[in-house]
Amino acid sequence: MERSTVDMRTIIFAGGTLRPGMAVDKAIATAEQIIAADSGAETALRFGLIPHFIVGDFDSLSLPLEDFREPGSEIIQVAAEKDETDTELAIAVAIEHGASDITILGALGGERFDHTMANVLLLAGFASPPIRIVDGPSVSWLLRGPGSTTIDGQPDDLLSLLPLTAEARGVRTTNLYYPLHGKTLHFGKPRGVSNVLTQSQAEVSLERGLLLIIHTAVSELQHS
Repeated sequence: MERSTVDMRTIIFAGGTLRPGMAVDKAIATAEQIIAADSGAETALRFGLIPHFIVGDFDSLSLPLEDFREPGSEIIQVAAEKDETDTELAIAVAIEHGASDITILGALGGERFDHTMANVLLLAGFASPPIRIVDGPSVSWLLRGPGSTTIDGQPDDLLSLLPLTAEARGVRTTNLYYPLHGKTLHFGKPRGVSNVLTQSQAEVSLERGLLLIIHTAVSELQHS
């Protein structure tokens, strides 16, 4: 399994459920490096992929490790008693092996809501490389202030802006139905939920704080 040394686009299969979608297909098609966190290896296998690395304590992987080792996966086994989640360890492995950007698949859903929340919060735990979570019609990523981000989609797509700090100050938007002009969004107040794109491209800028961006493709949502 050869990997590019120029652009290491990396996907991580976490252990949650993974809904299909165009963004999922694109992430898989453009991946240069594939990493699985514990039972995420089984999800990768269902997509016909053999991970370059599989990391975890393997408390939830039902298939024998030899099923992955023989085709060429490198197994990184850690103790069950650890401070990091398997997904966090997978991110660390991705960074260690030169990931230029990371897409996490299977980070949401599943039997453990605490794991879902932990995976979302991991977006705030790594300043670089850029990390996003893709699931079905939705793509999520973190905007750090000061900074800006561009959303490519279609008119009527949904865009939610959720602070992950006490305050997200100086939020400005373009091409959204409910515009924000330097507003402050407060943690625990979901004012930024379910805004709507009015054009195929929108922009959000932030002066200070952390803002979770969630873009949902309505055309896929209607058929999911």
